[in-house]
Amino acid sequence: MQNHYTTLGIPELASQEEAKVAFKRLAVEFHPDKNPNNPVAEELFKQINEAYQVLSNPVTKERYDTTLRFAYSYSYYANQRPKEADQNFRRYHTHRQKDPKNTNLYSTLISITIVIYMFLVVNSIHSFMSRFHYYQALQKIETKEYDKAIDKLSYSIGYDNSFATAYFLRAKLYAEYFRFPNGALKDYTKAIENTLIQESKFYLERGIAYGQINDKEDAITDFSTALDLSKYEQKTAHEIADEYYNRLKEYELAIEIYTTLIRQDSTKSIYYEQRALAHSNLQQNNLAQKDIETIIQKSNNPTQKRTEIVEQLENGVKNYTLALRNNWILLNENPTESKFHFTRSNLFFKLNKREKGMENLDLAILYNQGDKELYMKRAELLLDLQQPTKACKDWIKAKKLGNTTKHTTLDFFCFEEEEVN
Repeated sequence: MQNHYTTLGIPELASQEEAKVAFKRLAVEFHPDKNPNNPVAEELFKQINEAYQVLSNPVTKERYDTTLRFAYSYSYYANQRPKEADQNFRRYHTHRQKDPKNTNLYSTLISITIVIYMFLVVNSIHSFMSRFHYYQALQKIETKEYDKAIDKLSYSIGYDNSFATAYFLRAKLYAEYFRFPNGALKDYTKAIENTLIQESKFYLERGIAYGQINDKEDAITDFSTALDLSKYEQKTAHEIADEYYNRLKEYELAIEIYTTLIRQDSTKSIYYEQRALAHSNLQQNNLAQKDIETIIQKSNNPTQKRTEIVEQLENGVKNYTLALRNNWILLNENPTESKFHFTRSNLFFKLNKREKGMENLDLAILYNQGDKELYMKRAELLLDLQQPTKACKDWIKAKKLGNTTKHTTLDFFCFEEEEVN
């Protein structure tokens, strides 16, 4: 059995306050952030945390101290010098002859002590084997042997079915490398059930697994718990907001978290950008535009940033109205920029406004007459509009500019038209 006092480097049966001071000192020394890619330091940190969880709780500490007393009591009598042992035996034997009742009592106590000792020995062996297989699993993960890592973690859990860290690591492997969310869910639940102090990351990961099987209600419940446990720690909150936005499509919940994150740190443009996209998905265009303008103010290259946002609104969110609004701002700043007219043309066509779409395509070609892609696009549109003569003119122009793309109708009729002419 792991001696929690030894792990923390304090005297046995030390006070809760002493355990707290030792834990703070060791936690700083072995924290994973200060020991990146160091599985030994990570495991030591977990042992230190486990020891502190037991010794910082009055109930678990008293239970643990009682167990230690029993173990040492038996160890003391088992390891006495022969002379002392013989004297104790004679004293006990004489006393047993005088008082049968006491004899039965002592026999019972010794039997209980032996049973407890044997239990502790067996438990210690199981605990050692469990940690041994866990370390081997970490080595397999480093070499990306994930199948073997799963096997080692299963052995670890077999020896200690209350090893929360092993359940959590196996769940992560199931979720991230084997795309097995149902298996991950079971292990995350086991990890939560077997940890003394609830951790936000357990609920965060289980919430993600629930989202993967489209169990939206349970996912939201776990994400709420993770937020409460982490006290809105930025990394956790940001990850949850992204899950609400990308997987669960719960845009209002995402907006709520992004708003809180902005209150915590208003310097990060990413929070404004993602909130803007969430607003635009809900067609809250004015609120989205307000965030977009904040993003532009914070950007080192406003034109490029607004162009990227227009692309996201057009192809990701498919909010063509808001995309046009920002495209118009770009055109006012750069009225002869062909690509902005071309983007505007595409947006109008997607809104079924063909006339305006064609007008802007004409302007795009006017400001960039050497772009074969523009002529190809207009030729295809003119063909759809039953204007084959104009379509052929653009198609032949595109060919002269180097277009090698094939189009059955245009290639047949337009080259025939060119020969006739």
